[in-house]
This record gives sequence, C-alpha cells and structure tokens, in this order.
Amino acid sequence: MASNRQMLDQGLAKRADLVKILIEHIHVEEGFNAPETDEDFEARVEGIVAHLNAGGKIPPIEVRDRPEGGVFVVDGHARFEGMRRAAARGMPVHDPKDGLFYLLTMSFVGNDADRSLRIITSAEGRTLTPLQIAAILKRLRNFGWSPKDIGLRINLSAERVRQLLVLGDSNSDVQQLVQSGEVPAQMAIDAQRKYKEAAGPVLKTQLAIAKASGKTRLTPAAVADKKVKASELDTERQRLDFLIENLAVVHHGDAGYWVEWGFKERQQTKFYPSPREAIDAAITQRNSYPAPA
Repeated sequence: MASNRQMLDQGLAKRADLVKILIEHIHVEEGFNAPETDEDFEARVEGIVAHLNAGGKIPPIEVRDRPEGGVFVVDGHARFEGMRRAAARGMPVHDPKDGLFYLLTMSFVGNDADRSLRIITSAEGRTLTPLQIAAILKRLRNFGWSPKDIGLRINLSAERVRQLLVLGDSNSDVQQLVQSGEVPAQMAIDAQRKYKEAAGPVLKTQLAIAKASGKTRLTPAAVADKKVKASELDTERQRLDFLIENLAVVHHGDAGYWVEWGFKERQQTKFYPSPREAIDAAITQRNSYPAPA
C-alpha cells in the first residue's frame, strides 16, 4: 500500500489547505453558534479537554476572515475552547519547535447562509435539539429561503421545516417548557398551532395535571382523548376555555394548586388539592379575587 508521501509524489493525492494560526488571532463571533445551555457546552468542552489530556488529537476547526483582523470560528467552538483550557492547565499543546500555541484550521468557503447551514450539518458531532435547529432555520428564513429550499439543504421535508419554525416563533414560556424537557417539542408545536398566544398557559395547565397524577413530564397519552361522558367532556372544555380566555395558569406548590390570571393580575388566595378544583373555584369566583398586593 502506498504511503501518503508516495501518493503525493505520484499525483494521486493533494495537500489540504490547512493553516496553523496563533490562538490569540482566533475569535468567537457572538451569537453565531447554535444556542445551548451553559451546562451542555461545559460538558462538551470538558470532554475534549479529557480527550486531549489522554493524548488524543482533534480535527482542524473551520474559520473565516474577520474584518478587524484574525479569523472567526465557523465550526469548532467547543474544540477551540477545549484547546484554550488544555493550554491553561499546562497540557503539552504548544508547538515543540517554537513553543507557541497554534490551532490547526481550514478556511470555510461560503456566504452567511452557508455558514448557518454549517452549524446544522456539522454541529461538532452532537445532535442538535429541535429548539437549536429552529433558531438556525429562522436565520435561513430571514435570508429569504422558503421551507422547501431549507429542507432540500438539510434533508428535511418542507412540512417539518414549517413545524420547527412554528417552535422557533413560539413565546418564551413555550420554549422554556421544551428546554426543560417537561414538554416534548412536537407537543409544543401542535399546541402553538392550535392555541396561538394561549399555548403556554394551556401547556402549563396540562403539565400541572400530568404531574398531579405522578408524571414528571407531559406526554401525548396524558392529553389523549379518552372515553368520557359528554357532561364530563363539556366540563373539561369549560375549564380549558376559561384558562384560554383569561390567559390563566395553574400553579403548584407545597400547599396545593392555585390559579393566576395573565392579564388581570389576579390570583387565588387559597390552595386546592387538585388542578381541576382550583380551576372550578376560579370559574365560580372569578370576580371575587382581589388583585395581588
């Protein structure tokens, strides 16, 4: 088998355009990378540091020219931070010839939309969450790309792209429920399409009811239609309509459940043993609760 050197000499291989750049000339562009929690990023970085400490190597990071000088990281944010920490901890990452600290890089070729796509297609080997993908898809939409155009580039259907954009456009209360893992992304998307601005309060109430039955997160089974009497179904609808119309949310504490109005700035002054009892009391006495101090 021919070696790399032999293949280069025979014209069967070509050197890649890799460049070693001093670490101080490599910069992170604020807000460019896919959003993630500090805990998740920290775990990825420390994993890379442990890999380096064990003698492992990392692939080159992709960079683009920075107008003020130096380069911006396009792909490899965790690798970049991992190398910095490895150096700070005294690991042998400096060049043995001159003792300086370089990072092996390769130039990214493409425009601003291509750079956003690179986040999805690479993601440094990690799986992006629906919320992270949705944030990047919103950027691509702002470039004038249609759901069909986006889907073709990232191997998703146009409908799936539309769903993720619905999630990306949802209010912060909906996104926080998804981020916490208490509400699946698809359930949040479905609720957002159905209830619009009231999606957050509806999901919070459904979650409170699920937790009251011993669940830790909302599941499709928890809100699936069950065979119930028409009168019971009508009562459930009245409860849900009340919550939507009043932008109300059911809260849960050690003492029990209570209802808080969204736009009336009111809340119940006593606690109830179940979410439904709290809602029923709120419907009955909706005008008697004083505004909170």
